[in-house]
Amino acid sequence: MEIIHKTNYDVVIAGAGPSGAAAARGLANEGLEVLVLEKKKLPRYKICSGIIFKKSQDITEKYFGKIPSSVYVKPEFLKGVRLWSDIEHFTDWPFSNGGAPNVWRSEYDYWLIKNAGAEVRDCWSLRGFKDSGNYITLECHEVSSNETVNITSKYLISAEGSLSLIRAKLDPEFEKNLKWFIAYQNYYEGDSDLDPYFYHGFLELQYGEVYAWFSVKDGLQIFGTAVKKGFQLYPYLSKYTEMLEERFGLKLKKLVKKSACMGNDMCSTGRFFLGKGNVLLVGEAAGFLNAFGEGISCALSTGLFAAEAISKGIKSGDDALALYTELTKQERKQTRASWKLGAKIAGRDLMPT
Repeated sequence: MEIIHKTNYDVVIAGAGPSGAAAARGLANEGLEVLVLEKKKLPRYKICSGIIFKKSQDITEKYFGKIPSSVYVKPEFLKGVRLWSDIEHFTDWPFSNGGAPNVWRSEYDYWLIKNAGAEVRDCWSLRGFKDSGNYITLECHEVSSNETVNITSKYLISAEGSLSLIRAKLDPEFEKNLKWFIAYQNYYEGDSDLDPYFYHGFLELQYGEVYAWFSVKDGLQIFGTAVKKGFQLYPYLSKYTEMLEERFGLKLKKLVKKSACMGNDMCSTGRFFLGKGNVLLVGEAAGFLNAFGEGISCALSTGLFAAEAISKGIKSGDDALALYTELTKQERKQTRASWKLGAKIAGRDLMPT
């Protein structure tokens, strides 16, 4: 039987991560018809610490409810972040209120989007769009049927992450000037002497040009590093792995998984791209990512801000982008401040792109 899809919405959101889910939740709460397009099969994994910081906890519980036990990993709560200035000296940044939830992003993100109150289509990609001013026409591709479907909406939200097709189409010149880094992460069965109740960051430049990290989830030894695009990652990762083995007794058994992603310097330089016309960008697509890669809190915040701006714009006729720009003023300030603090802690530029 042929499935007939609805093709007209108030808002279409590209991306089913926390920023997309928060935007969908905020818009659905205002009674708007919302479609979320996700190019990957849900649940999909994203390379991430999987730490739900206090700000993220508060937003999650307010708009989505209590995080279910199925989302947690072991250890369920982390005591804090431990930043190593070298292999002998560290500073602890403890979490309050019994610690921060330790989750798999695949399960947390999936739970969020399922409870966002919007229609969600996974394995659907956005091929292109045209903003006529009164409405936006989107060219979408459904993977299962290999079919192209045109969908119209009043507004479009990019929640695509750092690699945003929408941002690239809106301003190709802006995209050309971005500088990129590559983050890579291993997941091994094994064990080590590092405290599993802390998320560990190693700040010495020899282990990674941004920083190198280590955590434990469900017994897996998870560690990775990041380098400028175009530079060889393996020498850094090799030296880092060797150090973990010699200094912290890391014993690797079976490689379970490896993952990678790209990021850019929008966050550290303060070059945010909030949108154009009736198209708004949220989360990493807009440049919101805090120092050391914490992005869930600003993803949730900016998704909600975009929803508020669009809802007010539809009701009052005001410029949604102007409203969104004003609403994100403090979030942009906090993002810039986090990178300054991170550089101070590390004693160097954390984003040497």
